[in-house]
Amino acid sequence: MTPTRWFPLLVVLLTAVPLLSSPISAVERFVCDCANDSTPGCVPGDDGNPGTEDLPWQSYEGARTAFADLSPGDRIHFCRGGAWDVSGVGSRWVNRACRAENRCVVGAYAPSWGSPEGPRPIFNRLDGAHGFSLADGGNAEHEEGYVFEDLDVRSTTGLSNGFFLQNDIDDVTIRDVSISGFRIGVHLARSNPCGPDPDCDGRNERIVLEGSTILHNESQGWLGGSNGSQILDSYFEGNGSLEVFDHNIYLSGSQSTPVDGMRVVGNRLYRSDLDHGGVCRGVSLVVHGEYTNLLIEDNEVWEDVGRAGPGCWGIAVDPGYSEAESFVGVTNSGNLVPNVGNVGIGVASCDDCVIENNVVIQQNPFNTRGIAAPDRTRGPNDLPMDAVVIRNNSIYIGADSGGTGIRLNGEGSGHVLASNAIHYAGTSASFNCQDTDLPSSAYLDIDHSLCFHPSAPGAEWAHGMGSLQAWQAASGFDGHSSGIDPGFTDPEAWNLVPSGENAATVDSGHPTLSSPVAIDGAPRDGQPDAGAFEWGVGLIFADGFESGDLTAWDSPAL
Repeated sequence: MTPTRWFPLLVVLLTAVPLLSSPISAVERFVCDCANDSTPGCVPGDDGNPGTEDLPWQSYEGARTAFADLSPGDRIHFCRGGAWDVSGVGSRWVNRACRAENRCVVGAYAPSWGSPEGPRPIFNRLDGAHGFSLADGGNAEHEEGYVFEDLDVRSTTGLSNGFFLQNDIDDVTIRDVSISGFRIGVHLARSNPCGPDPDCDGRNERIVLEGSTILHNESQGWLGGSNGSQILDSYFEGNGSLEVFDHNIYLSGSQSTPVDGMRVVGNRLYRSDLDHGGVCRGVSLVVHGEYTNLLIEDNEVWEDVGRAGPGCWGIAVDPGYSEAESFVGVTNSGNLVPNVGNVGIGVASCDDCVIENNVVIQQNPFNTRGIAAPDRTRGPNDLPMDAVVIRNNSIYIGADSGGTGIRLNGEGSGHVLASNAIHYAGTSASFNCQDTDLPSSAYLDIDHSLCFHPSAPGAEWAHGMGSLQAWQAASGFDGHSSGIDPGFTDPEAWNLVPSGENAATVDSGHPTLSSPVAIDGAPRDGQPDAGAFEWGVGLIFADGFESGDLTAWDSPAL
């Protein structure tokens, strides 16, 4: 059994699209076939049957064709333990009648010869086509209201998409699916021009991927962005193969399709964009384009020591195109980011953005920036960075690493750097706790942080400014900050929880500018702690995370 996660899942549970019950009048059709990879004892149906549970249809193609004629609330069920060779048949699943409030559902059922816990129905797509294409051809016409759940969609070609969404499709949930071996796992593509349909706005919206496994797709695990869409509680591994350009999750956008209100919450991302030697070469979770009100929360993004190149960043929300890009109202909160490339969490061209309650760990033998704002130079037409808040993050940089704990510099005003806790275990005198080179007027405050570097006495508190005392005298900031040990329990094992009530992080955070809640979602008290945690509130952990050994989790079958 998978251990209880220490990240808060309440938000995910409250916002995930609920299971939709069938109306009494809903029609249900059942389908079963026994191609390669089916369970021993599988009993196929027959397309001459009525499609009932005891007399199911057989063919995928028959079910796909029937989908176009479903009424709102109707369902098609494929048998658990069954398998279909879907090469050479259609991939388009389109229905104009389904409704967001009464969805058409494609899912699984337990046949009489199987069990409720049997394997998900398997669809082997070996002809280079899409697994499931939710895209009508030609000019866009509005469609809405699908659920695809409990399915296993496979390819070995590295071509096309597991799920392809295009031409104004809204309110789709893809739940508890496995997608592997395509070019892109889930692709939210742009729309063709609208036809005469008055309901068409040419945008996909409110697409939800939930509780799913996205494995070993050639280019991207997820590609695209759309208003109100969500990626929730899913596992991504081994997606991407082209250095720098491929990713586990790639939220893309443009001036023609700005995106509002996306949420990436509770996911696990591992082994992004591997080269032939199994080394990560691309950002695991990247965002380019124009985004507002984006939430990236409670995700685990990690690589193995020695298996991440410097370009294998963890989370990056920054410009990457020639056209103008901007990110407004972005929140990066509660993420765990161990042993990625030389940026753990980075933003650029970000206005009114918050980076809080994250745990960043670096044990690879190269320099790093735990948190960077900006993480890269923006283009002249990109939005200038402004009003960035970096607070209550816990950062550990190991003995073989170096670099900068937190960077918040370059441009803008109204910035806040407060209540962070950093431990550097290396010896490099070039290490600096923070890089804050703007005039003092650019910062609302910089204070109440801890930065400990016991084996690097020549390291700087602020880049180019020398010791904490020299920086305090020159800037007037960090009057309540300290270079003492923050008191992480076992940083080499990724446990950055305060070791006890006497740890230096306890009650040492900024009294007014700290995050109002801790990493586990519990409210901070009247004397907030520095770092991501709040002593005595919550702090319940699962085996596996605090040991630094994510192999203790029940990983999806590969």
